[in-house]
Formats: sequence, structure tokens, C-alpha cells
Amino acid sequence: YTMGNSRNGGCPFSLGIMTKKRLINLLFKATVILLPAFVLYREIGSRDDLPEIVSVFWHQLHHANPWYLWAAFILVPLNWLAEVQKWRPFVQRHEALSMGKALGAVLAGYSFALFTPNRIGEYGGRILFVSPRHQWKAFAANVVGSIGQYLVLLTGGITGGIWFAGQKMGWSGAQQTKVLCASLPALLAACFCYFNIGLIIPVIARLPVLKKADGLISKLRLLQDFTRRDLAYVWYWSALRYAIYSSQYFLLLQFFDIKTGVLMGFSGIATIFLLQTVVPLPAIAGLLVRGSLAIFIWTYFSANEVGILAATFVLWIINLILPALIGTFSLSHVNITTTLGYEDE
Repeated sequence: YTMGNSRNGGCPFSLGIMTKKRLINLLFKATVILLPAFVLYREIGSRDDLPEIVSVFWHQLHHANPWYLWAAFILVPLNWLAEVQKWRPFVQRHEALSMGKALGAVLAGYSFALFTPNRIGEYGGRILFVSPRHQWKAFAANVVGSIGQYLVLLTGGITGGIWFAGQKMGWSGAQQTKVLCASLPALLAACFCYFNIGLIIPVIARLPVLKKADGLISKLRLLQDFTRRDLAYVWYWSALRYAIYSSQYFLLLQFFDIKTGVLMGFSGIATIFLLQTVVPLPAIAGLLVRGSLAIFIWTYFSANEVGILAATFVLWIINLILPALIGTFSLSHVNITTTLGYEDE
């Protein structure tokens, strides 16, 4: 079909299709820009303590050591880079993906993650930057990256949580040992499954629930393409990311004068991150939960609840909201009908 005036031999049907595609793209771009802005406005605007948090922030900015804050901000792009490195090399095995485009995909994933439990929307945001024929491969790479990050978080959370409970919550050595003995086998089993994913997929495929789902099983088999070296590479970048955003949190605590000590600070942070993960809330709706957990942990060190909330709020802004807002602009350049395979690229 060619577009043109029907009187001159053109096809009005083709014109209608092109108009519909433009409309779909326009609606998509309007949605990805306006929806995050609206929900963010609702989430922040509903906080009665926002004036106090802002007041504390400005006070600390003029009286505290500003290098704590600047160091937390400097780590932001390193956090993004680590996430890009977890995903991009495996997509590049199938199609060229520049660093800039991969970064745009990662940031777009943050935009989708704002509204989905445990940030599963990241998957959808990223695959929009990959050609339709390779989107399942990009999806598989993201699955592996998420599992690797989750394992690092569990390892740090269990270790830090048990230590924190013993030091601050009055757990006896026997209680700590019981929790460790109960959790360690599950953690080791999870690590075994991760590093032997090629052996696990055939076992999963034999489950009665999946025997008739040939399409799903074929997609699961994409995970078998990851070697142990690949999985170790993903685990390394996951651990580096965990260290980066834990350090950001610690630096913000220092900036807001929540003195914890290094060891107790990082064990408390590990505990908070672990507890946040087991609460399946969208990132945009999780600020209340994050604040409550932060107060629960950090009041062992300080009665400054507004400072505790301010540290949590700033971390939420720089690690979730800032990349999500940038990601909306990346999404505004996506041709959604092409990306979903409804027209030739």
C-alpha cells in the first residue's frame, strides 16, 4: 500500500492505518510522560511531613558537611552504569546496542518500575529499546540480572539482619544461630540453582503445570545460554550495585547527622533493604513503608525522626524518581508500534 489521495489512486485504508499508528504512538508518549508526573505529584503532595523534611534538608545543606551529600550524588551514575553492565553485554550478543541506548533502556525501566510490585515493570521498559525478534533474549538477560541482584540482596540482608538483631534487638547467640541455620540452606539452594540454571530449566520444564506450555518452555530455555562465567559476571555487577546504593544510604545518614558507625550502619541498611524486598509494593507507593522501616531501624541510634525520613526520602528521589523522570524522556523517543512489531523498522 502507498499513501495518497484516493482520487489519484492512493489508498485511504493505508492512510487510516498510518493515522492509527501515529495516534497510538502519541497516546503512549503522553501516558509515559504524564502518568509518572501525576502519580509523583500525588505521592509527594500527600505527605504532611514534607515541609519538615525540606526544612531539615536546607538546614543540613548549610550546616552539615556537604561532601556527604555530593558523594551520594556522584555515585548515582555509577549505579546506573553497573546496571547497564549487567544487561547490555548479553543483548549485544544478538544485536548492536550502544551504551547510550542501553542507558536509555535502563532508565526507561525505572519509569515502568514505579507502578509495579517489586519493580517487575523494568522488564517491559527495557525491551522497548530492542528489536522485536530479540526482545525475549533481552527479557531473559533481565531475568538473570534480577535473580543475581536478588541473591546479593538476600545474602547481605540475612547476614546484616542477623548481626543487627544481635547487637540492637537483643537476640541471643542461640537465636541468631537458629535463624542462620534456617535461612542458610535456602540461600545456598538458591545460589546453586542460579549458578546451575542450565540444569534447572529442564527440571522445571517437566513440571505438570508447564508440560502443555510449549511456548513458555521455549522461552525459559533461553536461560540455558548463560554460562557459569556469565552468571558470575552478573553476580559481580549486582554486588557492586549493592555496595554503591548501600554506600549512598550511609552517606545520606551521615549528612542528616544519624550517627550509626560503619559496621552497624551497613548492617542496618542491609536489614532495611531485605525487609523492603519482601513487601511487594510498587516503588512509587513504597515511600511510606520505606519511611516506617527506616524509623524502626535508625531510632536505635537517633531520635531525629525527621532526619531519618529525610535521608530515606533523598535516597528515594535520587535512585528511583530521578532516573524514572529521565527515563520518561527516553520513552518519548520510542516508536511503540515499531517496537512491538506492528510495522517494519
